[in-house]
Amino acid sequence: MNLFRIDSPLMQFLSRAADLIWVNLLVLVCSIPIFTIGASLSAMSSIIYKILHNEDVMVTKEYFQAFAKNFKQATVIWLIILAVEGVLAYDFYYSRQIGTNVSEAMLTVAVILFVMVYALMLYIFPLQSHYYNKTKDLFKNAAILVIVHPVRTIIMLVIRAAFYAIGFLIILDYRFIPVLVCFCISLPWYFCACVHMPIFDKLDGVDRFGNKIGPETFKKESDPSEETEEPDPETSVETPDETSDEGEVEETEAEVEKKGES
Repeated sequence: MNLFRIDSPLMQFLSRAADLIWVNLLVLVCSIPIFTIGASLSAMSSIIYKILHNEDVMVTKEYFQAFAKNFKQATVIWLIILAVEGVLAYDFYYSRQIGTNVSEAMLTVAVILFVMVYALMLYIFPLQSHYYNKTKDLFKNAAILVIVHPVRTIIMLVIRAAFYAIGFLIILDYRFIPVLVCFCISLPWYFCACVHMPIFDKLDGVDRFGNKIGPETFKKESDPSEETEEPDPETSVETPDETSDEGEVEETEAEVEKKGES
């Protein structure tokens, strides 16, 4: 087997790694204004979904298309999460400064809520990039997934914590910082997507390769501007019922036209 064939496992691995590196760099650049982080994460989720289903991806083009398409809603979601996490972080800091029994209880509550909101964030941007829903419904659906799939949620939190720890160790040795720059966001997001993607596939009625295996149980993302053409009632012809009598004669075009005029 030729390792350097385009369809060999080695080349597919290298291609996937290159896509993850490039999308990671795009996220870093597009997240510089801070308030655009939500749109960046949403666009990255869209790219990683296609990578996981072995679809051909034009990373730069499709990333910016998803970025622009989801920008408004993803930004609103991100600002809400950022505000809530900011308040919880302040409560954590304030509770540590007081040092009383009440503050310890506040500290515990703040930590639990902070982790839960962070877990919600791991679901909500993939949901927002893949499904068309109102913002409040996205928060509700993400919260449901956090509660209904606790094992997957915990696994994703462990993955994120592990990468944060690895990133901290890499920062201590500047020689490995280029590796951090290449994979710091996309790689942990990719592994988290591997964990939650089976949920999405079940909702979509597809297998891990994107092949149809069942009915969709969730509304997939669609462009609201796309409208399906409805048949013109004046020109449409009703199909004869198969159970009609055999002796019934089909109407001619002239008769159909006359029926429409009357």
